[in-house]
Amino acid sequence: MNGPLTGPEAAAAVEQCSHALAARPDYPEAARLLAGLLQRYEFNAQTDVSPRGLVAAFAFANVDRQALCNGSLAFLKCRPPLANVLARGRTDGWDAAAALLTRKGAPLLRHRLFAAALIHGVVADIEIEFLLTALRRRLLLSPTLLMARPVYQFACVLIRQCLNNEYVFFADEDEMARLGEMKVDIDAMFEGDGTAGGAFLLLSLYRPFHETLGRAARAADKVSPQALRAVLHDELNARRIEATHVDSLRRLTTVTDETSQQVAGQYTNDPYPRWLSLQAPAPGGAKETMRGYFSADALAVIDGPCDVLIAGAGTGRQAVHAAMGFGADSRVLAIDLSAPSLAYGARMAEALGVVNLRFAIGDILCLDEIDDRFDVIECVGVLHHMAEPYEGWRSLLGRLRPGGLMLIGLYSAVSRRVIQTLSEDPEWPGPDTDDDGLRAYRRKVLNRASSEDGFALTNSADFFTKSGFRDLALHVSERPCTIPEMSDFMTAHGLEFHGFNLPDETLQAYADAFPGDPPPGTLDHWSAFERDNPRTFNSMYLFWCRK
Repeated sequence: MNGPLTGPEAAAAVEQCSHALAARPDYPEAARLLAGLLQRYEFNAQTDVSPRGLVAAFAFANVDRQALCNGSLAFLKCRPPLANVLARGRTDGWDAAAALLTRKGAPLLRHRLFAAALIHGVVADIEIEFLLTALRRRLLLSPTLLMARPVYQFACVLIRQCLNNEYVFFADEDEMARLGEMKVDIDAMFEGDGTAGGAFLLLSLYRPFHETLGRAARAADKVSPQALRAVLHDELNARRIEATHVDSLRRLTTVTDETSQQVAGQYTNDPYPRWLSLQAPAPGGAKETMRGYFSADALAVIDGPCDVLIAGAGTGRQAVHAAMGFGADSRVLAIDLSAPSLAYGARMAEALGVVNLRFAIGDILCLDEIDDRFDVIECVGVLHHMAEPYEGWRSLLGRLRPGGLMLIGLYSAVSRRVIQTLSEDPEWPGPDTDDDGLRAYRRKVLNRASSEDGFALTNSADFFTKSGFRDLALHVSERPCTIPEMSDFMTAHGLEFHGFNLPDETLQAYADAFPGDPPPGTLDHWSAFERDNPRTFNSMYLFWCRK
């Protein structure tokens, strides 16, 4: 419930953390604090940050590397060499900027902080995306550039970025024609042939490894260049681990609902979200957060061992965070319709050492098939993808113990009007479009003026990954909700409203509008507040309630 950090005190804290890490790279507390600050801090040209300290922070697995990525790129945009290259792109075009990069851009190609940001996060900056796609295009159409070591090493960094964003970058007709002509001798590549390795590298800037390799994947120990070998090894190992988890997943319920099956198909093809890190909470941190919503008596249900359900867990980020936050004594079950999504979450949980978390395939609508009951149920960003969201919510209530606590996240019909009007856009490809259609439409949105329909999508982090964009703008099923509907449902089912999760400044604005309301306010008044402030719930209605 915090807003953006601004002012000299925030700048000083960011600066101090980065310099502390520069002096002592093995300083985990400084890395965690820096990543936490960068979740909300906005850089400016005067911020005196240590690039070496930012690079050091990326080495820690339990910090929010996406926040570090965003902050690092914002910092670099204020300074050469990246500032110079972007300035060239703005004035002379992005192809000209890419040409400059490959001729005189060795400082940027070799810049450790730039590389760290691309390796460990997703670029969510439009100008940098235009630069990267222009560079990728130049490499493909002028492959002799790869003979220079800084260039091919950076190309491997760019492959990692493309893997992170699930190859969301657009390719034009010239690129597609060149890709169609390319052939790779996979056997020779795995035996260390440099020419075959170079061709595979170029293809891997445009498509994931498995699409090129098919069933030919094997040990990458001889692959050349070495930078490509490292990327290939990491990705093949991740896919191997996920395949093992898919085979071992328990099927908790049947999945017979037609809409559920359609949604399962989307997330099987595009597991969402593809997260790379998280800011690990302290054990017991979940209860501390919930103190802002519930009394000590209400929180008694999570004292000691408790059972937690993450319903519609997707790729498991929320579930992993919950398992850490509720502590080792908790028993957390994460269910979802998509086996590949759950396998991704299981791999990440394993990498982060989380052991009090189980994953299972299951449909919220069929939870009457199980006997389990839960003290806490979290269901965020899920119910509005059902044909009847309130049927799903009712099913969850059947699994909640008396006095149990529930976190619900639902799309706002008010905020989602922007998305829903996209279907009237003559260029909107619809939810059945393939990946090339998705990329083409997304690029059209990027090229629009900021005042044009659809450009507001770029304000969402989901815009910058393929699964995220499909979830954001091309979902197979979406049914947003309203506060009056939610209020009626909670009244009918004996649920108490305990507060929205919102920035402090929004909560203060509500308090100013309704000074007679004690926290958490009333749903009637929140409905009126949303009418006057229609962007209040741009992400979704996210709130706690109690049975």
